[in-house]
Amino acid sequence: EIESVGGDINAYTSFDNTVYHLVVPSRHFSTELDVISDSIQHSAFDPGELSKELEVVLEELRMNKDRPGRNLFKSALSTSYSTHPYGRPVIGYESVIENLSREKILEFFHQWYVPNNMTLVIVGDVDAKAVLKEVKASFKDFKKRRIKKVKRAEEPAQHGLRTSIELFKTAEAHFALSFHIPDIKSDDTYAIDVLEGVLGGTETSRLYKDLKVESSLVHSISTYAMTLKEPGLFLIIGVAESKNLNKIVEKVYADIIELGRTGPTNEELRRVRLGLESGFIYSRESMRGIASKLGYYETTLGDLKFERKYLKGIRAVTPEDVRRVLQKYLTIENMSVTMLLPEPTEQKNEEIIISEADIEAALKRSLNSFKDLKSATSEVPVKLSREQLKEGTKTVLPDGITLIVKEAHANPTVAFYAAVPGGLRFESREKNGVGNFTAAMLRKGTKRRTYKELAVALEELAGGVSGFSGWNSTGVTGKFLSRDFDKGLALFHEVLTEPSFPQLEIENVRKDLLAAIKMQEDSLPKYTFRLFLKNLYRKHPYGMPTIGTKESITNMTRDDLVKHYKDFFVPERMVITVVGDVDTEEVRRKVTEIFNGYDAKGVKLSTPPIESRRDTPQQVSERKKKAQTHVVIGFLGTSIGSDD
Repeated sequence: EIESVGGDINAYTSFDNTVYHLVVPSRHFSTELDVISDSIQHSAFDPGELSKELEVVLEELRMNKDRPGRNLFKSALSTSYSTHPYGRPVIGYESVIENLSREKILEFFHQWYVPNNMTLVIVGDVDAKAVLKEVKASFKDFKKRRIKKVKRAEEPAQHGLRTSIELFKTAEAHFALSFHIPDIKSDDTYAIDVLEGVLGGTETSRLYKDLKVESSLVHSISTYAMTLKEPGLFLIIGVAESKNLNKIVEKVYADIIELGRTGPTNEELRRVRLGLESGFIYSRESMRGIASKLGYYETTLGDLKFERKYLKGIRAVTPEDVRRVLQKYLTIENMSVTMLLPEPTEQKNEEIIISEADIEAALKRSLNSFKDLKSATSEVPVKLSREQLKEGTKTVLPDGITLIVKEAHANPTVAFYAAVPGGLRFESREKNGVGNFTAAMLRKGTKRRTYKELAVALEELAGGVSGFSGWNSTGVTGKFLSRDFDKGLALFHEVLTEPSFPQLEIENVRKDLLAAIKMQEDSLPKYTFRLFLKNLYRKHPYGMPTIGTKESITNMTRDDLVKHYKDFFVPERMVITVVGDVDTEEVRRKVTEIFNGYDAKGVKLSTPPIESRRDTPQQVSERKKKAQTHVVIGFLGTSIGSDD
């Protein structure tokens, strides 16, 4: 019923609450309210439907068993928490779900799904008084009930390093370092969130620069401050080759010690603060984003005005605050190290690369300075206005670029999008993946800046620019705060028109792509779909993976990438779209000015081979040692220009 009015309905459960979220055109608000109020008050829990849904949950749980990222997170939680329920998976355990009866579920439903344990948030193009009247009418018979008080077990303080090393069907090693941190209401939360950004939040953060950019020890590394209603975790998560794990543990903790000694620089603080603040602004771009935040503030914090308090707290964080929380929480006594290592295969029958003793030894190598570390001491957010949208305008610039501008003044942001025909549709098997490889290189350095300099320039604006390449098109996207329109447009133009393709960065991207190709089999649903496409499209390039193959990426040269860029990125086929808190005429003038003289000439685009329909069904299958069977059934359809 929600989808029939152009809406969307879904739900999720997290550590502290369960959320149902609906979005519909505002004229269909009554339908939305009727559906959610009926569901909450009168769910039938039909035995047949319930049986199907329990099986769906079991299938999702089994699917998670094949995903290394999910298993790493689950292992990190169970290792870090010995008592608190945060250590248990949100989805539950197979044995529990299999034994859930309708009676047990109804008992849970009637205990917790009561009005005095519920927050209803409505955001959008509605009249508050009229909406409140409708809500009261819809829930008039919904009576309060006594809520059973359940005190969750407190997690005792951790007093020593914990480790968990498991073998898993994965192509690369996955690792996590976890540290206990306080609940979200703690005054330390502001400094912890800044610490997250300084250590591993972005491409200019310390761990990313040290382990990914400079030493190439990891395929990926990031940090996550999991601040919850009750004490949470600070996680450092990454993917790497097993042989590098000893060195990774040593270098990660060495970086932590160094940051604890010196504290962040003022420039790091400024960038992280800007990133956190802009995140709040970007979240206001959708009604769902606003509703989600308000619901979280009310249910978890009991404070609808928490955003103002949070931003004030972030702005007040000093380098000494960051050092203090690092020294307090990121200690070895408070650390749990979790690793998933690839299982030995017939072709690769080596033993486990790292052991608990190796982890302890690596940390000790970082601990020469640990005593010094322990002893060292060492504006209101913009209000949302009612959205005022002008009709989009289209202009063809003198160089042939088609420019589309659409004003959207509800949020102080601006997005850029430049696209040309390209991508998989125009690739050969020998050069499969060249579009994706080229797109990845666009922001890896320009004629004016190195990759590092470009990353710093983007982060200083709390913005982003990146290349993309799909099945039919390729190009560049960008997003900035609208106050930084001029600087953002300049960086967008620089990445789009002046990529330098440095050989060192080509090799770094090649390494990442080969690792990603190697890890493809870790996701059985995606692997099954790729197998399906390969056999559905025998002639057409759609049968190839957009990322390429091991052979094609290994043999790709700089000349291949430069040629692909010059052949496809030409103004006569380019469409640039600018949407956001901007003035149309000003955008036209500035875009025309900055792209003046962009006169690149490409090649005539070839027509891909036509994929003929087959008279009989085709079947292909592969056997994998996984917990699930995945099936894809599909048919050749029609092209986007067809009346069908």
